[in-house]
Parts: sequence; structure tokens; C-alpha cells
Amino acid sequence: MTRHFPPEPAAGPAVESYLTELTARLPGPARAHAGIVAELRSGLLDATDAHRSAGLPPAQAAQAAIREFGHPAQVAAGFRAEIAASQARRVAITLMVTGPLVGLLWIATAAASHLRIDLAPPGQWTGLPPGLGAGIYLVAAAAGITAWAAMLSIATTGRLTRWLPTRPRQAPTAAAVAGYGAVSADGLGLILLAAELATIPGKLALLPAIAAAAASLARLLLARRAARRCLALRASLT
Repeated sequence: MTRHFPPEPAAGPAVESYLTELTARLPGPARAHAGIVAELRSGLLDATDAHRSAGLPPAQAAQAAIREFGHPAQVAAGFRAEIAASQARRVAITLMVTGPLVGLLWIATAAASHLRIDLAPPGQWTGLPPGLGAGIYLVAAAAGITAWAAMLSIATTGRLTRWLPTRPRQAPTAAAVAGYGAVSADGLGLILLAAELATIPGKLALLPAIAAAAASLARLLLARRAARRCLALRASLT
């Protein structure tokens, strides 16, 4: 195990300056690459200690270690695909977990409001205002797109990558589609809620509706931000 020398004023600033420049070139939020930066810092310290053990002064040892690692732009470029895949997978899993939970809240609202929704064409649903059945089908379609894109993102960042061709942009693209699909589903759900309140305000169960609306609004905002980040990650890949 490599023994780290005590920090030296001449060596520390050079290493930290290198890491600061490299971090600025990494895509995504800081927490997404905190582990990568910590690993690089440890590697730089090990390399610096090795050069100091060979007799170099602290400042020269740090510069020699930095030269071995390479230019910050080149090092950062090597981690972009890994960061993009990790973020895309996290977004996809979050959407897959939260989707059914939000859906159950809306189902509970429909049940508490005594709305009868059968597995039939919208025109044959009973107890629903005109257009509400078609709107529910649109929500289901948006939810289906979200699930499909999320599963694709998870698949392309998991074990299937051993057999699939290397396409770094595929996972963040699929995650972005899933995010905007969730935005559409939750946004349509809120629109339908507003329409329901405007047409038959006394029939809707308010407490379940408020809980479902709050969950949809929170998911909509988070999904929108996550989708934008995934598109930014996709743009950073060449």
C-alpha cells in the first residue's frame, strides 16, 4: 500500500488546480462525478508520492504526476460516456418507480369519485364527461412511451451492453424521451383534473385529487429537469 507523504504547500495547489479544471469539464451535476474526482485525487496523490520517493521536490513531483495523467480535457472526455450512462440509468429507474405510485394515486381518486372506467372505447365509458375518456387514453399513451423509453435506457446501461454495439448517446436519449413522456402524462393528468373540477366540481373527491395532483406536479418538474440534463449529457458526447 502506498504511503502518502504529509501535504506540502508547493504540491497541493497544483493538484487541486488540475482537479478543478478537470471537474469543470465533466458534464452533469457535481454529485454525478464526485466519485470520479475522488478517485483521480487519490491516484494523483499516489503518483506524487512515488515521484517524491524517487527524490523529486514536492512541486516537481506534483507536476510529474499531472503530466502522467494527461491534459484535463482529454481525461474528462474519457469519463463523459460513463457519467452519461450512470445519469441516464438513474433517471430511468426513478421514472419507473414513481410512475406506478403516481398512477395509483389517480386510480384512488377515480375510485373515490365513483367514476366508472371500463376497458372499452372512450365513447362507451359511463359516468364521464365528454372528452375525458379520450384524455385518459392520451395519458395512458404518454405513460406507455415513458415506460418503454425508460426500459430501453436501463437495458442499454446494464448487462446487455456486452452484446449491444457501443452507442454512448442512446441511453441519455432514451432517458430524455422517458422524462418528457412523464412530463406529458402528468401534465395531461393535471389538465384533466382541472377540466373535471370545472364541469362537475361536486363529484370529485378532493383529498385524493389533491394528493394525486401534488405528486404529478412534483414528478413533472423533476422529470422536466432530468430530461434537460440528459439532453445536455447527450450533447457533450461525440
